[in-house]
Amino acid sequence: MRARQLSRRRMPVLAVALAAVTAAAVGGAPAAHAAGPAELRLVPLGAGYEAGLQQQVDYWNLNRLSAAALNGDGAEAVAPAAGWDDTARPWVSGGKITRTTGKLVMRMRNADGATGTDNLAACTATVVQSQNKSVVVSAAHCLRVNWGLNAPLDTNQIATNALFIPGFRGENLPRVAPGTDLNSGPAIGPDVAPYGVWAVTRAWLTEGWAAQANHLNNNDMVAMVVDDPDDDRPVEDVVGGGQPIGFHVARTTPRTNFGYPAANFKSYSGPNFTSSGTAVIDGSPNVNNVPAAQQRIYDGRGLMFSQGPSWINREWWWDTNSDLMKTQLSPGASGGPWFKDFDHASGEGLLVGVTSHLAQSSTGGLDAIAESENRAPSPYMAGTNFGDQEKAAFATAQSVTPGA
Repeated sequence: MRARQLSRRRMPVLAVALAAVTAAAVGGAPAAHAAGPAELRLVPLGAGYEAGLQQQVDYWNLNRLSAAALNGDGAEAVAPAAGWDDTARPWVSGGKITRTTGKLVMRMRNADGATGTDNLAACTATVVQSQNKSVVVSAAHCLRVNWGLNAPLDTNQIATNALFIPGFRGENLPRVAPGTDLNSGPAIGPDVAPYGVWAVTRAWLTEGWAAQANHLNNNDMVAMVVDDPDDDRPVEDVVGGGQPIGFHVARTTPRTNFGYPAANFKSYSGPNFTSSGTAVIDGSPNVNNVPAAQQRIYDGRGLMFSQGPSWINREWWWDTNSDLMKTQLSPGASGGPWFKDFDHASGEGLLVGVTSHLAQSSTGGLDAIAESENRAPSPYMAGTNFGDQEKAAFATAQSVTPGA
């Protein structure tokens, strides 16, 4: 996931409630797990709920949304000259997926208040069928990440505001120039958000992620409750129903995953970059020796998908609850849905996981170790497979009444 820094100033104590969240330093033993999923509350309950909900939504305008949702290098999307394949291609078939999957944008701040980190970032999230018709699922790292390092690296971050836009129409989102004032701008309209803008009011991290909020843990899933101050209906009723969700579903079977890739610098078949940071396909192989005909540029506007075989992730030298598949998606697709038995005609499938992280040797470090252990060539991506912890987070989220 790509974050863009807005300012560095001393921040007040975060106005969020995060229960039993601890983290171990890099390479250390995992911290003791919390007793069940941990809640992250972004909108206060009780008398202040409606005002808090409106405040969360009002933070976002078209300028701020553009800064968070689109790629940071300023380039518009370019398809590979050799054509798309099953590792990545635009979704053009319509159906339920175009209503239920959307853009998740976040304001990320330092969790311990020690520094003034203030970033914007973007992920992908999906409306699922739930008891309260208000649950959206994504990757936990989109809202909380902690590698045990603080200033100047600031890798202990938490979301203080998160907005979900189902059916995101990125082709209609104007790009803002560097230096644009993000505190003001036009309102987000139906041309970009055809099903409204939905504040994340409460979220439940899996207990594993709450205990150690980094990719040494594979329970990278969050279940969120969303609400729209301008619509009394739950999100499922607005988008026409959520995707069915499954737990402990058979693994090593074909998967179809979706997302809004935006970060070209960590795209395996991405472009080259000029000295000024401009993305360019210039006829030369890229840093991964991918020829120009296979290179592509992502801009974060369009919904992309991958499909193909999956296998169990043997990461950090043991089998995990995450799965792997070949994909050419990039950060921005984090949290995107992984489906079993996805039907292209209806745009519906059984949601059994979410995109967690890239696992490709081009990035070096831990990803290179993961690739070696899995004996799989780049590029591929790890997705959290839904098991007991993910089921508990979902069950908690669907049991609450928004605002109550």
